[in-house]
Amino acid sequence: MRKNFSSTHFYLLYQPSYCKKRVWMNVNYQHIAEDDSAFKELLYRRGKALEEKHLKDLGRYQKPEFLSGDFAKGFSETIKLTNNKVEVIYQPVLWDAENGFLAIPDFLIFDQYKERYKIRDAKLAVDLQNHPEISLQLGLYRMLFYNLVGYVPPIEVLKGDGQIVDFEPATAEAVTQIKDLILSIRELKEEPSEPVGWSKCSQCVFFSFCWEKAKKINDIATVPYLDQGAWRELTEKGVLNYDYLNEFSEELLAELKRPWGGRKQKIGSTTARKIKRQVASLVSGEMIIKNVPKLPHSYIPGQRPIVILDIENDVFDLELGVKVYLWGMLSVSYEGLQEPKSIIANSGVEGDRQGWFDFLGHASYLFNTLGEVPFIHYSNHERTWIGKYIERHGDLAGVGQKILDNLWDMYACISNSFFLPVHSYGLKNIEKCIGFKRSQEEYGGLWSIVCYDAYINAKTNEEAQGVLTKILTYNSEDLLATWEIYTWLEKKHIAIMNNCPI
Repeated sequence: MRKNFSSTHFYLLYQPSYCKKRVWMNVNYQHIAEDDSAFKELLYRRGKALEEKHLKDLGRYQKPEFLSGDFAKGFSETIKLTNNKVEVIYQPVLWDAENGFLAIPDFLIFDQYKERYKIRDAKLAVDLQNHPEISLQLGLYRMLFYNLVGYVPPIEVLKGDGQIVDFEPATAEAVTQIKDLILSIRELKEEPSEPVGWSKCSQCVFFSFCWEKAKKINDIATVPYLDQGAWRELTEKGVLNYDYLNEFSEELLAELKRPWGGRKQKIGSTTARKIKRQVASLVSGEMIIKNVPKLPHSYIPGQRPIVILDIENDVFDLELGVKVYLWGMLSVSYEGLQEPKSIIANSGVEGDRQGWFDFLGHASYLFNTLGEVPFIHYSNHERTWIGKYIERHGDLAGVGQKILDNLWDMYACISNSFFLPVHSYGLKNIEKCIGFKRSQEEYGGLWSIVCYDAYINAKTNEEAQGVLTKILTYNSEDLLATWEIYTWLEKKHIAIMNNCPI
């Protein structure tokens, strides 16, 4: 009997991003994968909590009884339950032994009027459109259930924010096609060719292995502005590292056609010039100036006050789907840096609401004492979520909108002003480029979510305070890193304006 194929395989291909190499690495190099057990445990626990909460709403249910791993027995028990038209079946087993398919949806719910079952599955995700693995998983459920009962069941999803929505999953043909692709990748003798990318790979358990390997050979995939389609076209032509790409003419690169939006399109002169100048910076290890950086509010270097802003999200909250659990601010006057202000939201909708209004209250205080101060942040994350929170909980005397009006994105300024010898223009890469050092070895978005979860579930006050210290240190160092980058930017502004060496 062939080994069962389950929806887990879809997740390996698509999460945290589409990658064939991860499927192959999981078979052949599982021993070098980074330990993500704490994060997986968090997802499992919150997923189970979402299911159990919904079970209470559904009322009486039955679950197929079978020994762990005996899916044939679980399948036969599921058949009995469906034949008996049990109203709610929890974790039914759908099995196709001949083709090696296995699926265990969360719920089968019987419609007494239509005399048919529907499938409902709980997902921590809120935005289902950006999850092809979910579409394929639910398509597998529908395909196997159709084989069992002879009709196409409606599909519903219980989302992480508690909403139940209708969902049209992938077709049986698409499910089979991707299944065959995954199995073919697993059987390859050599690892498949796959471009790395900072945002694409940074949350993968094989990130360190693949990224360091790519950097070691100066892989063109590590060049910002060079998309994956261009990578494939260039590697097919034998251009594997950016030392070679550095010898390419800008005109030749501009004429190169690569896949783009379902068709082939030239890279074009604008993008080609950006790629070439980025490569030149990487090869030389030197900064290349694009434009004089424009500081916020028409400030001149050294002008104060300013406020540094950084927020942290919990993307798997069981009541809100996504919440901001920490609002961090660092005000800087002519007297120097003030103590960072970190507002931690408590659990639940009311805790989320209170955290938001505490943030607005402190921002209002800063405006009253400092005037029309710029709120400096890095990337569009803060702008996006302040806007969402105004929609979620409302504003406080227009303070939220005032913050939006005074936001200044330093990422946009840096990427518009310089080419730097970095492989990504994210905060963590830029801070290393300018020499900023952190005190904690472990840090990052997923790590902070695990820490926040440990904080709100701590059994003792001592345990909670220990975790809270780590969270606050992480956020304060994000704020300090942003501040250090801003002062670096001011110095570069002065040097450029005075035609000094930089």
